Amino acid sequence: MTNPTRAADPPAPTPPGDGSRVPPGAARGAVQRALHRFAERLARRPKTVILAWAVLIAVCTPYAMGLDDALTDQGASKVVPGTSSARADELTKKAFPHRSEREVTVVVEAPDVRDGEVRSLFAQLDARLAKLRADGEVERTSSAYTLYRDATAAFLTGVRDRARAAADDPAGQRAFVDREVAAERVPAALAAPAREAATAPDAAAVPRVAGKFATDTDWRDFPLPGPGDAVARLISGDGKSALASVSYTDKAGADPDVEWLRDTARDLLAEGGGSAKGAEVHVTGELALIHDTYEKAEADNSLMESVAYVIIFVILLVFFRALVPAVLTLAVIGLSMNVSQAGLHALGEHVTLTQFTVTIMTFVMLGAGVDYSMLLSSRYRQERLAGRDPREAAVHATVHAGESMLLAAGAVALAFGATLLSPVDWIPPLGYGGLIGIPIVLAAALTLTPCLLVLLGDRFFAVGRGPLADLEHTGAMGRHLRRTAEFARRRKVWIVVAFLAATIPFALLVAGNRSTSDPVALSPATDSREGFEVVADQWGDAAVMPTIAVGRADPGVVRDGVLTAEGRQAVSRLTERLNAVPGVASVDSATHPFGKRWSDGQLADAGRPLLDDYVSRDGTLRFVVALDDDPYAKEAAATVSRLERVTDQQGGGVAELEIGGTTQVDRQYGNALSSSFWQMVALVSVGVFVMLMFTLRSLLVPLRLIATIMLSNVWAVGLTVLIFHHWRGEAIIDDLPIFLTVLMMGLGMDYEIFLVTRVRDLLRSGLSQEEATMRAVVDTGRVINAAGLVMAGSLGTMALSSTLMLQEYGAGLGLAVLLDATVIRMLFVPATLLLLRKYNWWLPSFGVRGRRLDKVPAG
Repeated sequence: MTNPTRAADPPAPTPPGDGSRVPPGAARGAVQRALHRFAERLARRPKTVILAWAVLIAVCTPYAMGLDDALTDQGASKVVPGTSSARADELTKKAFPHRSEREVTVVVEAPDVRDGEVRSLFAQLDARLAKLRADGEVERTSSAYTLYRDATAAFLTGVRDRARAAADDPAGQRAFVDREVAAERVPAALAAPAREAATAPDAAAVPRVAGKFATDTDWRDFPLPGPGDAVARLISGDGKSALASVSYTDKAGADPDVEWLRDTARDLLAEGGGSAKGAEVHVTGELALIHDTYEKAEADNSLMESVAYVIIFVILLVFFRALVPAVLTLAVIGLSMNVSQAGLHALGEHVTLTQFTVTIMTFVMLGAGVDYSMLLSSRYRQERLAGRDPREAAVHATVHAGESMLLAAGAVALAFGATLLSPVDWIPPLGYGGLIGIPIVLAAALTLTPCLLVLLGDRFFAVGRGPLADLEHTGAMGRHLRRTAEFARRRKVWIVVAFLAATIPFALLVAGNRSTSDPVALSPATDSREGFEVVADQWGDAAVMPTIAVGRADPGVVRDGVLTAEGRQAVSRLTERLNAVPGVASVDSATHPFGKRWSDGQLADAGRPLLDDYVSRDGTLRFVVALDDDPYAKEAAATVSRLERVTDQQGGGVAELEIGGTTQVDRQYGNALSSSFWQMVALVSVGVFVMLMFTLRSLLVPLRLIATIMLSNVWAVGLTVLIFHHWRGEAIIDDLPIFLTVLMMGLGMDYEIFLVTRVRDLLRSGLSQEEATMRAVVDTGRVINAAGLVMAGSLGTMALSSTLMLQEYGAGLGLAVLLDATVIRMLFVPATLLLLRKYNWWLPSFGVRGRRLDKVPAG
């Protein structure tokens, strides 16, 4: 291996006429002049700059390590603010908190869930949760055990009241119970509990006695007439599955301890011997699904990040052909990420951030930061080959590469900034990561890399094999790039036609694909997903993803939290109308608790706990609608539309109802997603167009850049659909096109900016459009291809995640970047530049003075 530091003199410049490079001229334009002044200051104080960064990194690192404390395991809701589903959600939280999205379900599977081990599990779990109920963290718990216990407690309370009315002493009370047993008004199995309840000095003992009886007695032969329909909602028909619901309050925080609930239930099952008999416990529900998905994502992060670093290090070794620049580049960007994570931690104290925020920020920063540093150090090498001394080469590299870096980073920041305007709650957290991370890695690349080059000079490229050779124009890569440029020149029309024609089938594939936001289909294999599938299999999708109609009752319908006679008639009529809507399987309401009309006597006997699901004490009514179709199917959305028409027309006299639930949230989320997508694309497109128009002094170059980003996105999404849907049979997340387009509007700009700014510089040096384009392809092709591989490798490692959403994001972004940096930038863009020739640089004067590149004579 050779050491470049042995050369006392810089390489001799190569004459431009041999098909190599043209030495760049002096800094032109306000941006380059500002960068020149900036670079000169850096060159005068490189050690001070490096020391300042070292101090900043040292200060930020401990705070960055606490970033996880600022993240939520629940993420952002897909309920769109201002919609009917949002209003229904708020009403449910206030009036029916035990039926909100904070309800978690414990699922028990066993050969027979009515056996003693499972009965004991439910009883002990309810006892453990009693402390959380007392502390206000849990609103309510319910299971078959609580139903049987409460039914027993109500019966024993009646016996106790009659016994104490009949006799004042315990002996007389026991004798009363014996007479009731003899008269068969008290079942014989309840004789002992009835005596204990009757003689207990405190009525508070009754629930304890009832709980013990419900635990010890076989539910298959329970002596009291139980609420059969209610039990059927909690124990499956085959007796192999049972449910218990736990409703958390806001006092439990944004992230209730789902893991504690899961561990507690499993420990209790093991202690009772249920595990040995094949029983299993799962914890599911929206809270648990999101919690488990985020836990999986966090666990995957270390693997993905390690793989990304290895891939990038290998690419850097091949690109630089030296060890030191590869190590220094990764170190500069890796350490600067501690500063960005500290900034994100500070921001997380005020806004909602999730693990996905950190994941996206990590890989975008890693890819973008390495790209920027590669571009600058590569430009330094070119400046040395052009004959400049190390200090001057570092300054000129900062000026010319720095302009491209600023433009590229500005485009990325604009793309991330646009996400903050989205009404969909989960999108803005992604924007925060990019807005904080990109400026920091840009600052690191634009300050630390030049300072290291000034201090080390050619030793920056030490421990390598000819790292300061003319790598762009010699060897296999140089020959390949020249052939590519020549092919683009000779076949420019056919290339443009072929690319546009190839886009059509991908566009049709994307347009014809039905995506989904189903959290279960998109979640990894977790305990909560397994539990969810058990519930859906035994009780149907509607049991876990119902449609609801909720609203404040009209005057006269509810009095003191109870339906009036007129109210019962009005609610019953509306229930029947809703049930008659095509696509509706059943409707539960205050008059039809389990989809069937109950008599006034049955409703009175049911008591408050049952009716609390449908009538709140503040007079809010709730209707639960089970749909015939999959909640995420088009047919389900059509059914919900019909339900809205019924509630709008016939809700009068009952309540002003808001439709919510899974299907409605999905409909309105999809509409908001589509609307915000076009708003974000328009904003980023206009911002990038204006920025590049004034910087590059062209109308067509920014327009073509935006068009090529769209082209690569269509190809990437189409390939992702082919891989995940048609090959693997997986669902496609509905926000994939939006995510790819917005991010690629920023990230994909880098490579065209690298290429086009080089074309512009060559034009300014006096070359014709054709010469400048072909030479720019050769000059920048190597760094663009390497930078694309770095970015694709960084983002593509997300495909290693166990979470389907990140897999599709990683594959889509990786493919988009790879396509953009290779075939599109190396063939399609040069072909269009050569086709349009001087019109690439046409720009109305707008009264602004400046050199017009479309007026530069050829040659």
